[in-house]
Amino acid sequence: MEITDVSLKAGNKLTNDYIKGEKQALSFFHYNIHEKDVYEKRLADVQKQSYPREQLAEYLLDFNKRYGASSKTIENIEKLKDPNSVVVVGGQQAGLLTGPLYTIHKVISIVLLAKQQEEALNVPVLPVFWIAGEDHDFAEINHVYTEHKNQLLKKTLKHSLKKKQMVSQIELDHEACRSWVRDVFQTFNETAHTNQVLHFVLEALDKSRTYVDFFAHLVTTMFAESGLILMDAASKEVRSIESSFFVTLIEQNDKLSSAVMEQQTEIQKQYGRMIEVGEETAHLFYSHNENRVLLERDAEQEQFVGKQNELALSKEELVQIAKQTPELLSNNVVTRPLMQEYLLPTLAFIAGPGEVAYWAELEKAFSLFSFKMPPVVPRLSYAIVERHIEKYMDELQLDLSNVVNEGVDAEREHWLKTEVHNPYEMYFEKAKEDFEKIHKTLRENIQKEDKTFDEVMLKNRAIIQKQFETIQKIVESKQLIKHDVKHSKYAQIELALRPYNAPQERMWNIMYYLNGYGMQFVSDLLSAEVELNHWLKVCYV
Repeated sequence: MEITDVSLKAGNKLTNDYIKGEKQALSFFHYNIHEKDVYEKRLADVQKQSYPREQLAEYLLDFNKRYGASSKTIENIEKLKDPNSVVVVGGQQAGLLTGPLYTIHKVISIVLLAKQQEEALNVPVLPVFWIAGEDHDFAEINHVYTEHKNQLLKKTLKHSLKKKQMVSQIELDHEACRSWVRDVFQTFNETAHTNQVLHFVLEALDKSRTYVDFFAHLVTTMFAESGLILMDAASKEVRSIESSFFVTLIEQNDKLSSAVMEQQTEIQKQYGRMIEVGEETAHLFYSHNENRVLLERDAEQEQFVGKQNELALSKEELVQIAKQTPELLSNNVVTRPLMQEYLLPTLAFIAGPGEVAYWAELEKAFSLFSFKMPPVVPRLSYAIVERHIEKYMDELQLDLSNVVNEGVDAEREHWLKTEVHNPYEMYFEKAKEDFEKIHKTLRENIQKEDKTFDEVMLKNRAIIQKQFETIQKIVESKQLIKHDVKHSKYAQIELALRPYNAPQERMWNIMYYLNGYGMQFVSDLLSAEVELNHWLKVCYV
């Protein structure tokens, strides 16, 4: 496995500016990640605060043992009780088969930064991955993409849901899921690793009750020796620990909304905003009849109401819920980072490109609760280049940086225009010119006799022109077949590295690479020396 760095463009301007160290973007964060002593500063700030370490450790031991956590993970959880210990944390939804590759990239980023900073700071730095089990949008996690005839196919697991439940509460349909898994693996080429990887996935499925369980079993095994700690944002035990801060969020709710809106106003002048919320948004969800309902403040009635008027609760009633049954509450995109800061002694938060941008809108929200936003560190991004793709790129003399950032459209179009010669093109052009002259004469002569035929003659002209274009495309496609081998190479490169003009990591799933290169593939990525320098890691396998 060989890894090289290639420049990478983020999907939004704020994140690009943040990565480049532009003062304007950095002004929306409490720490400058480009300063050499940023983690020393953050460590000093964290050590001034207190956290529910004992309660968290008790929950984390139980949760991680449930999935067969390694002795190294158990040891790390015990270290959380040490008042000097800190964590590197990041999170993602519980995608099927772990979801898009960027989830794996995020976990690797967490593990590597924790290891790096433990050596640098000489204190326990623990890698923590926060499973966003409280999310209810099942459509975001119920599929993977696989390859078929140089195209990506969306393989969706059909599971009918009548309620907006949190993913942590959705029980697996084992029969449907086993069939779906086998269907996914049938799209892979069979290799010496296929049976082992398929057995690994199906065994994890058999041990699981929910989609979060399935995700946790897979990740625990893949990162067994890294010491990674998993936690589920929707765990009842976590909600119990969060109870007092839920009360604070309710009591300070109007100020929280104002802080977010004020920050968004400042950011919008230069960058636009990422979080779509209104002044009335309460930034909390409530589980009502097993449906996850977003709450809003009704200032006139002094109530918290469902966005669709499903329910109404007074502030006092909501506070009592937070105290007595906090498992009925959950966070949104604004309050989840705040709750994370309340729970965990966070040395750094590992973020995707979009997360960097929306966290920029939360600085004043953090300050409202006397928190400092932790250093927000853009996660690693990898582009995995298989040897046959590398060979095709060399043959076509394609620049790797252009391919991973822009795709192959420009190079392919240039090749089509300059090399795919169409000997019939001049005949078509001559025929079109001759036709236009003849038809023009016909129209003019008819119009002299009766102008009412003008419209029908123009329609007739358009129909015949369309027929010329159709037959020309048929002839040209026949020519392209003669160059099918080269054209297919462009298509395979595009599919592998920039499918549908999206980064590889947003479309491909890790199981394709485990099937091709073995169960140790993730461990190999973890052990490869890379620098967290915000460049794309191109991995040749």
